[in-house]
Amino acid sequence: METKSAPRLRHLVPGILLSLLLALLAYEGSLLSRHLTGSVLAGPILLAILLGVFVRNLLPVHGGFEPGIHFSFRRLLRLGVIGLGFDFSARDILSVGLRGFLLDLLVIVLVYGAAVWIGRRKGLPDSLSLLLGTGTAICGASAIVAANSVIRARDEEVAFSVATVTIFGTLSMFLFPLANRLIHLPDAVYGAWAGSSIHEVGQVIGATLPYSRESLQIGTVLKLTRVALLLPVVLLLEGMILLRDRKGEGSRGGHSRHFPWFVAAFAGVVLMNFLVALPPSLLTLLQKIDAGILAVAMAAMGLETHLSRLARFGWKPVGLGLMLWIFVTGAGLLLAVVIYGHQGGTGV
Repeated sequence: METKSAPRLRHLVPGILLSLLLALLAYEGSLLSRHLTGSVLAGPILLAILLGVFVRNLLPVHGGFEPGIHFSFRRLLRLGVIGLGFDFSARDILSVGLRGFLLDLLVIVLVYGAAVWIGRRKGLPDSLSLLLGTGTAICGASAIVAANSVIRARDEEVAFSVATVTIFGTLSMFLFPLANRLIHLPDAVYGAWAGSSIHEVGQVIGATLPYSRESLQIGTVLKLTRVALLLPVVLLLEGMILLRDRKGEGSRGGHSRHFPWFVAAFAGVVLMNFLVALPPSLLTLLQKIDAGILAVAMAAMGLETHLSRLARFGWKPVGLGLMLWIFVTGAGLLLAVVIYGHQGGTGV
């Protein structure tokens, strides 16, 4: 006898398989770019989004794919955010020290302020400005998804924000080393600059690995600390939006709000890594599984993106993303020089 969940599961399969196929193509494309050029010109996340956008807007997508696409975008992406907790432990956060925490905190506050201020001057909705600010200030795509659990922006705004910060973060991975050849920062300062300014963890590693163990260590720990600040930032956004809605200044249709439990689950995984030492082989496997889940979810995000709906914003969102990228790069450099420049040593 067939259960009620069986037909529903069958409805999800086509869209999930399509998202999975695009994720696999993105992964192979990333490997090919590394083989041909010696470096990753476009990672699986960015390629998965672009492939999804291409299929959605240039090819006919049958309605039977929609339930699975929506499931992959909403559910799998949240699962992927939770899995990010396997990338580091609370020990990483404790090792950052006061000056590293201060650097990250200042960058986050300044980027959010710039995002809202510039976005309003450009006439963009606060939802889009906050998503771009979150992706720039915290940790790219995953932070945008987590923040959107309380911001509740349109799917097109989410996809655009993810693609924008991923592109600029990828550029940073290549441009930061080139810039440092001209300005010759000490290893500690360069690592602090990269860790406080570049969008994704993998991009920070790519930008600091060629220099020294010290720049790699400092950059990675500072970047992971920004990721760890995801939970308090989301809670703060939730409180601000609740306060705004109570004042009647922007409630979206009067829908009740729910606590983003998957963000709390992410914090729980981080805590578990602190309390329980998982075998390295198991930890590596979990990290690879999570990377695959995120790639599938990002492909689904691209499949949910209708460029015709996003076109109404024109080039203003691109301009905002560009300005925030330049701003975080400059602010991160200045603060890294001030906070890390006057002390030597290899400690974070």
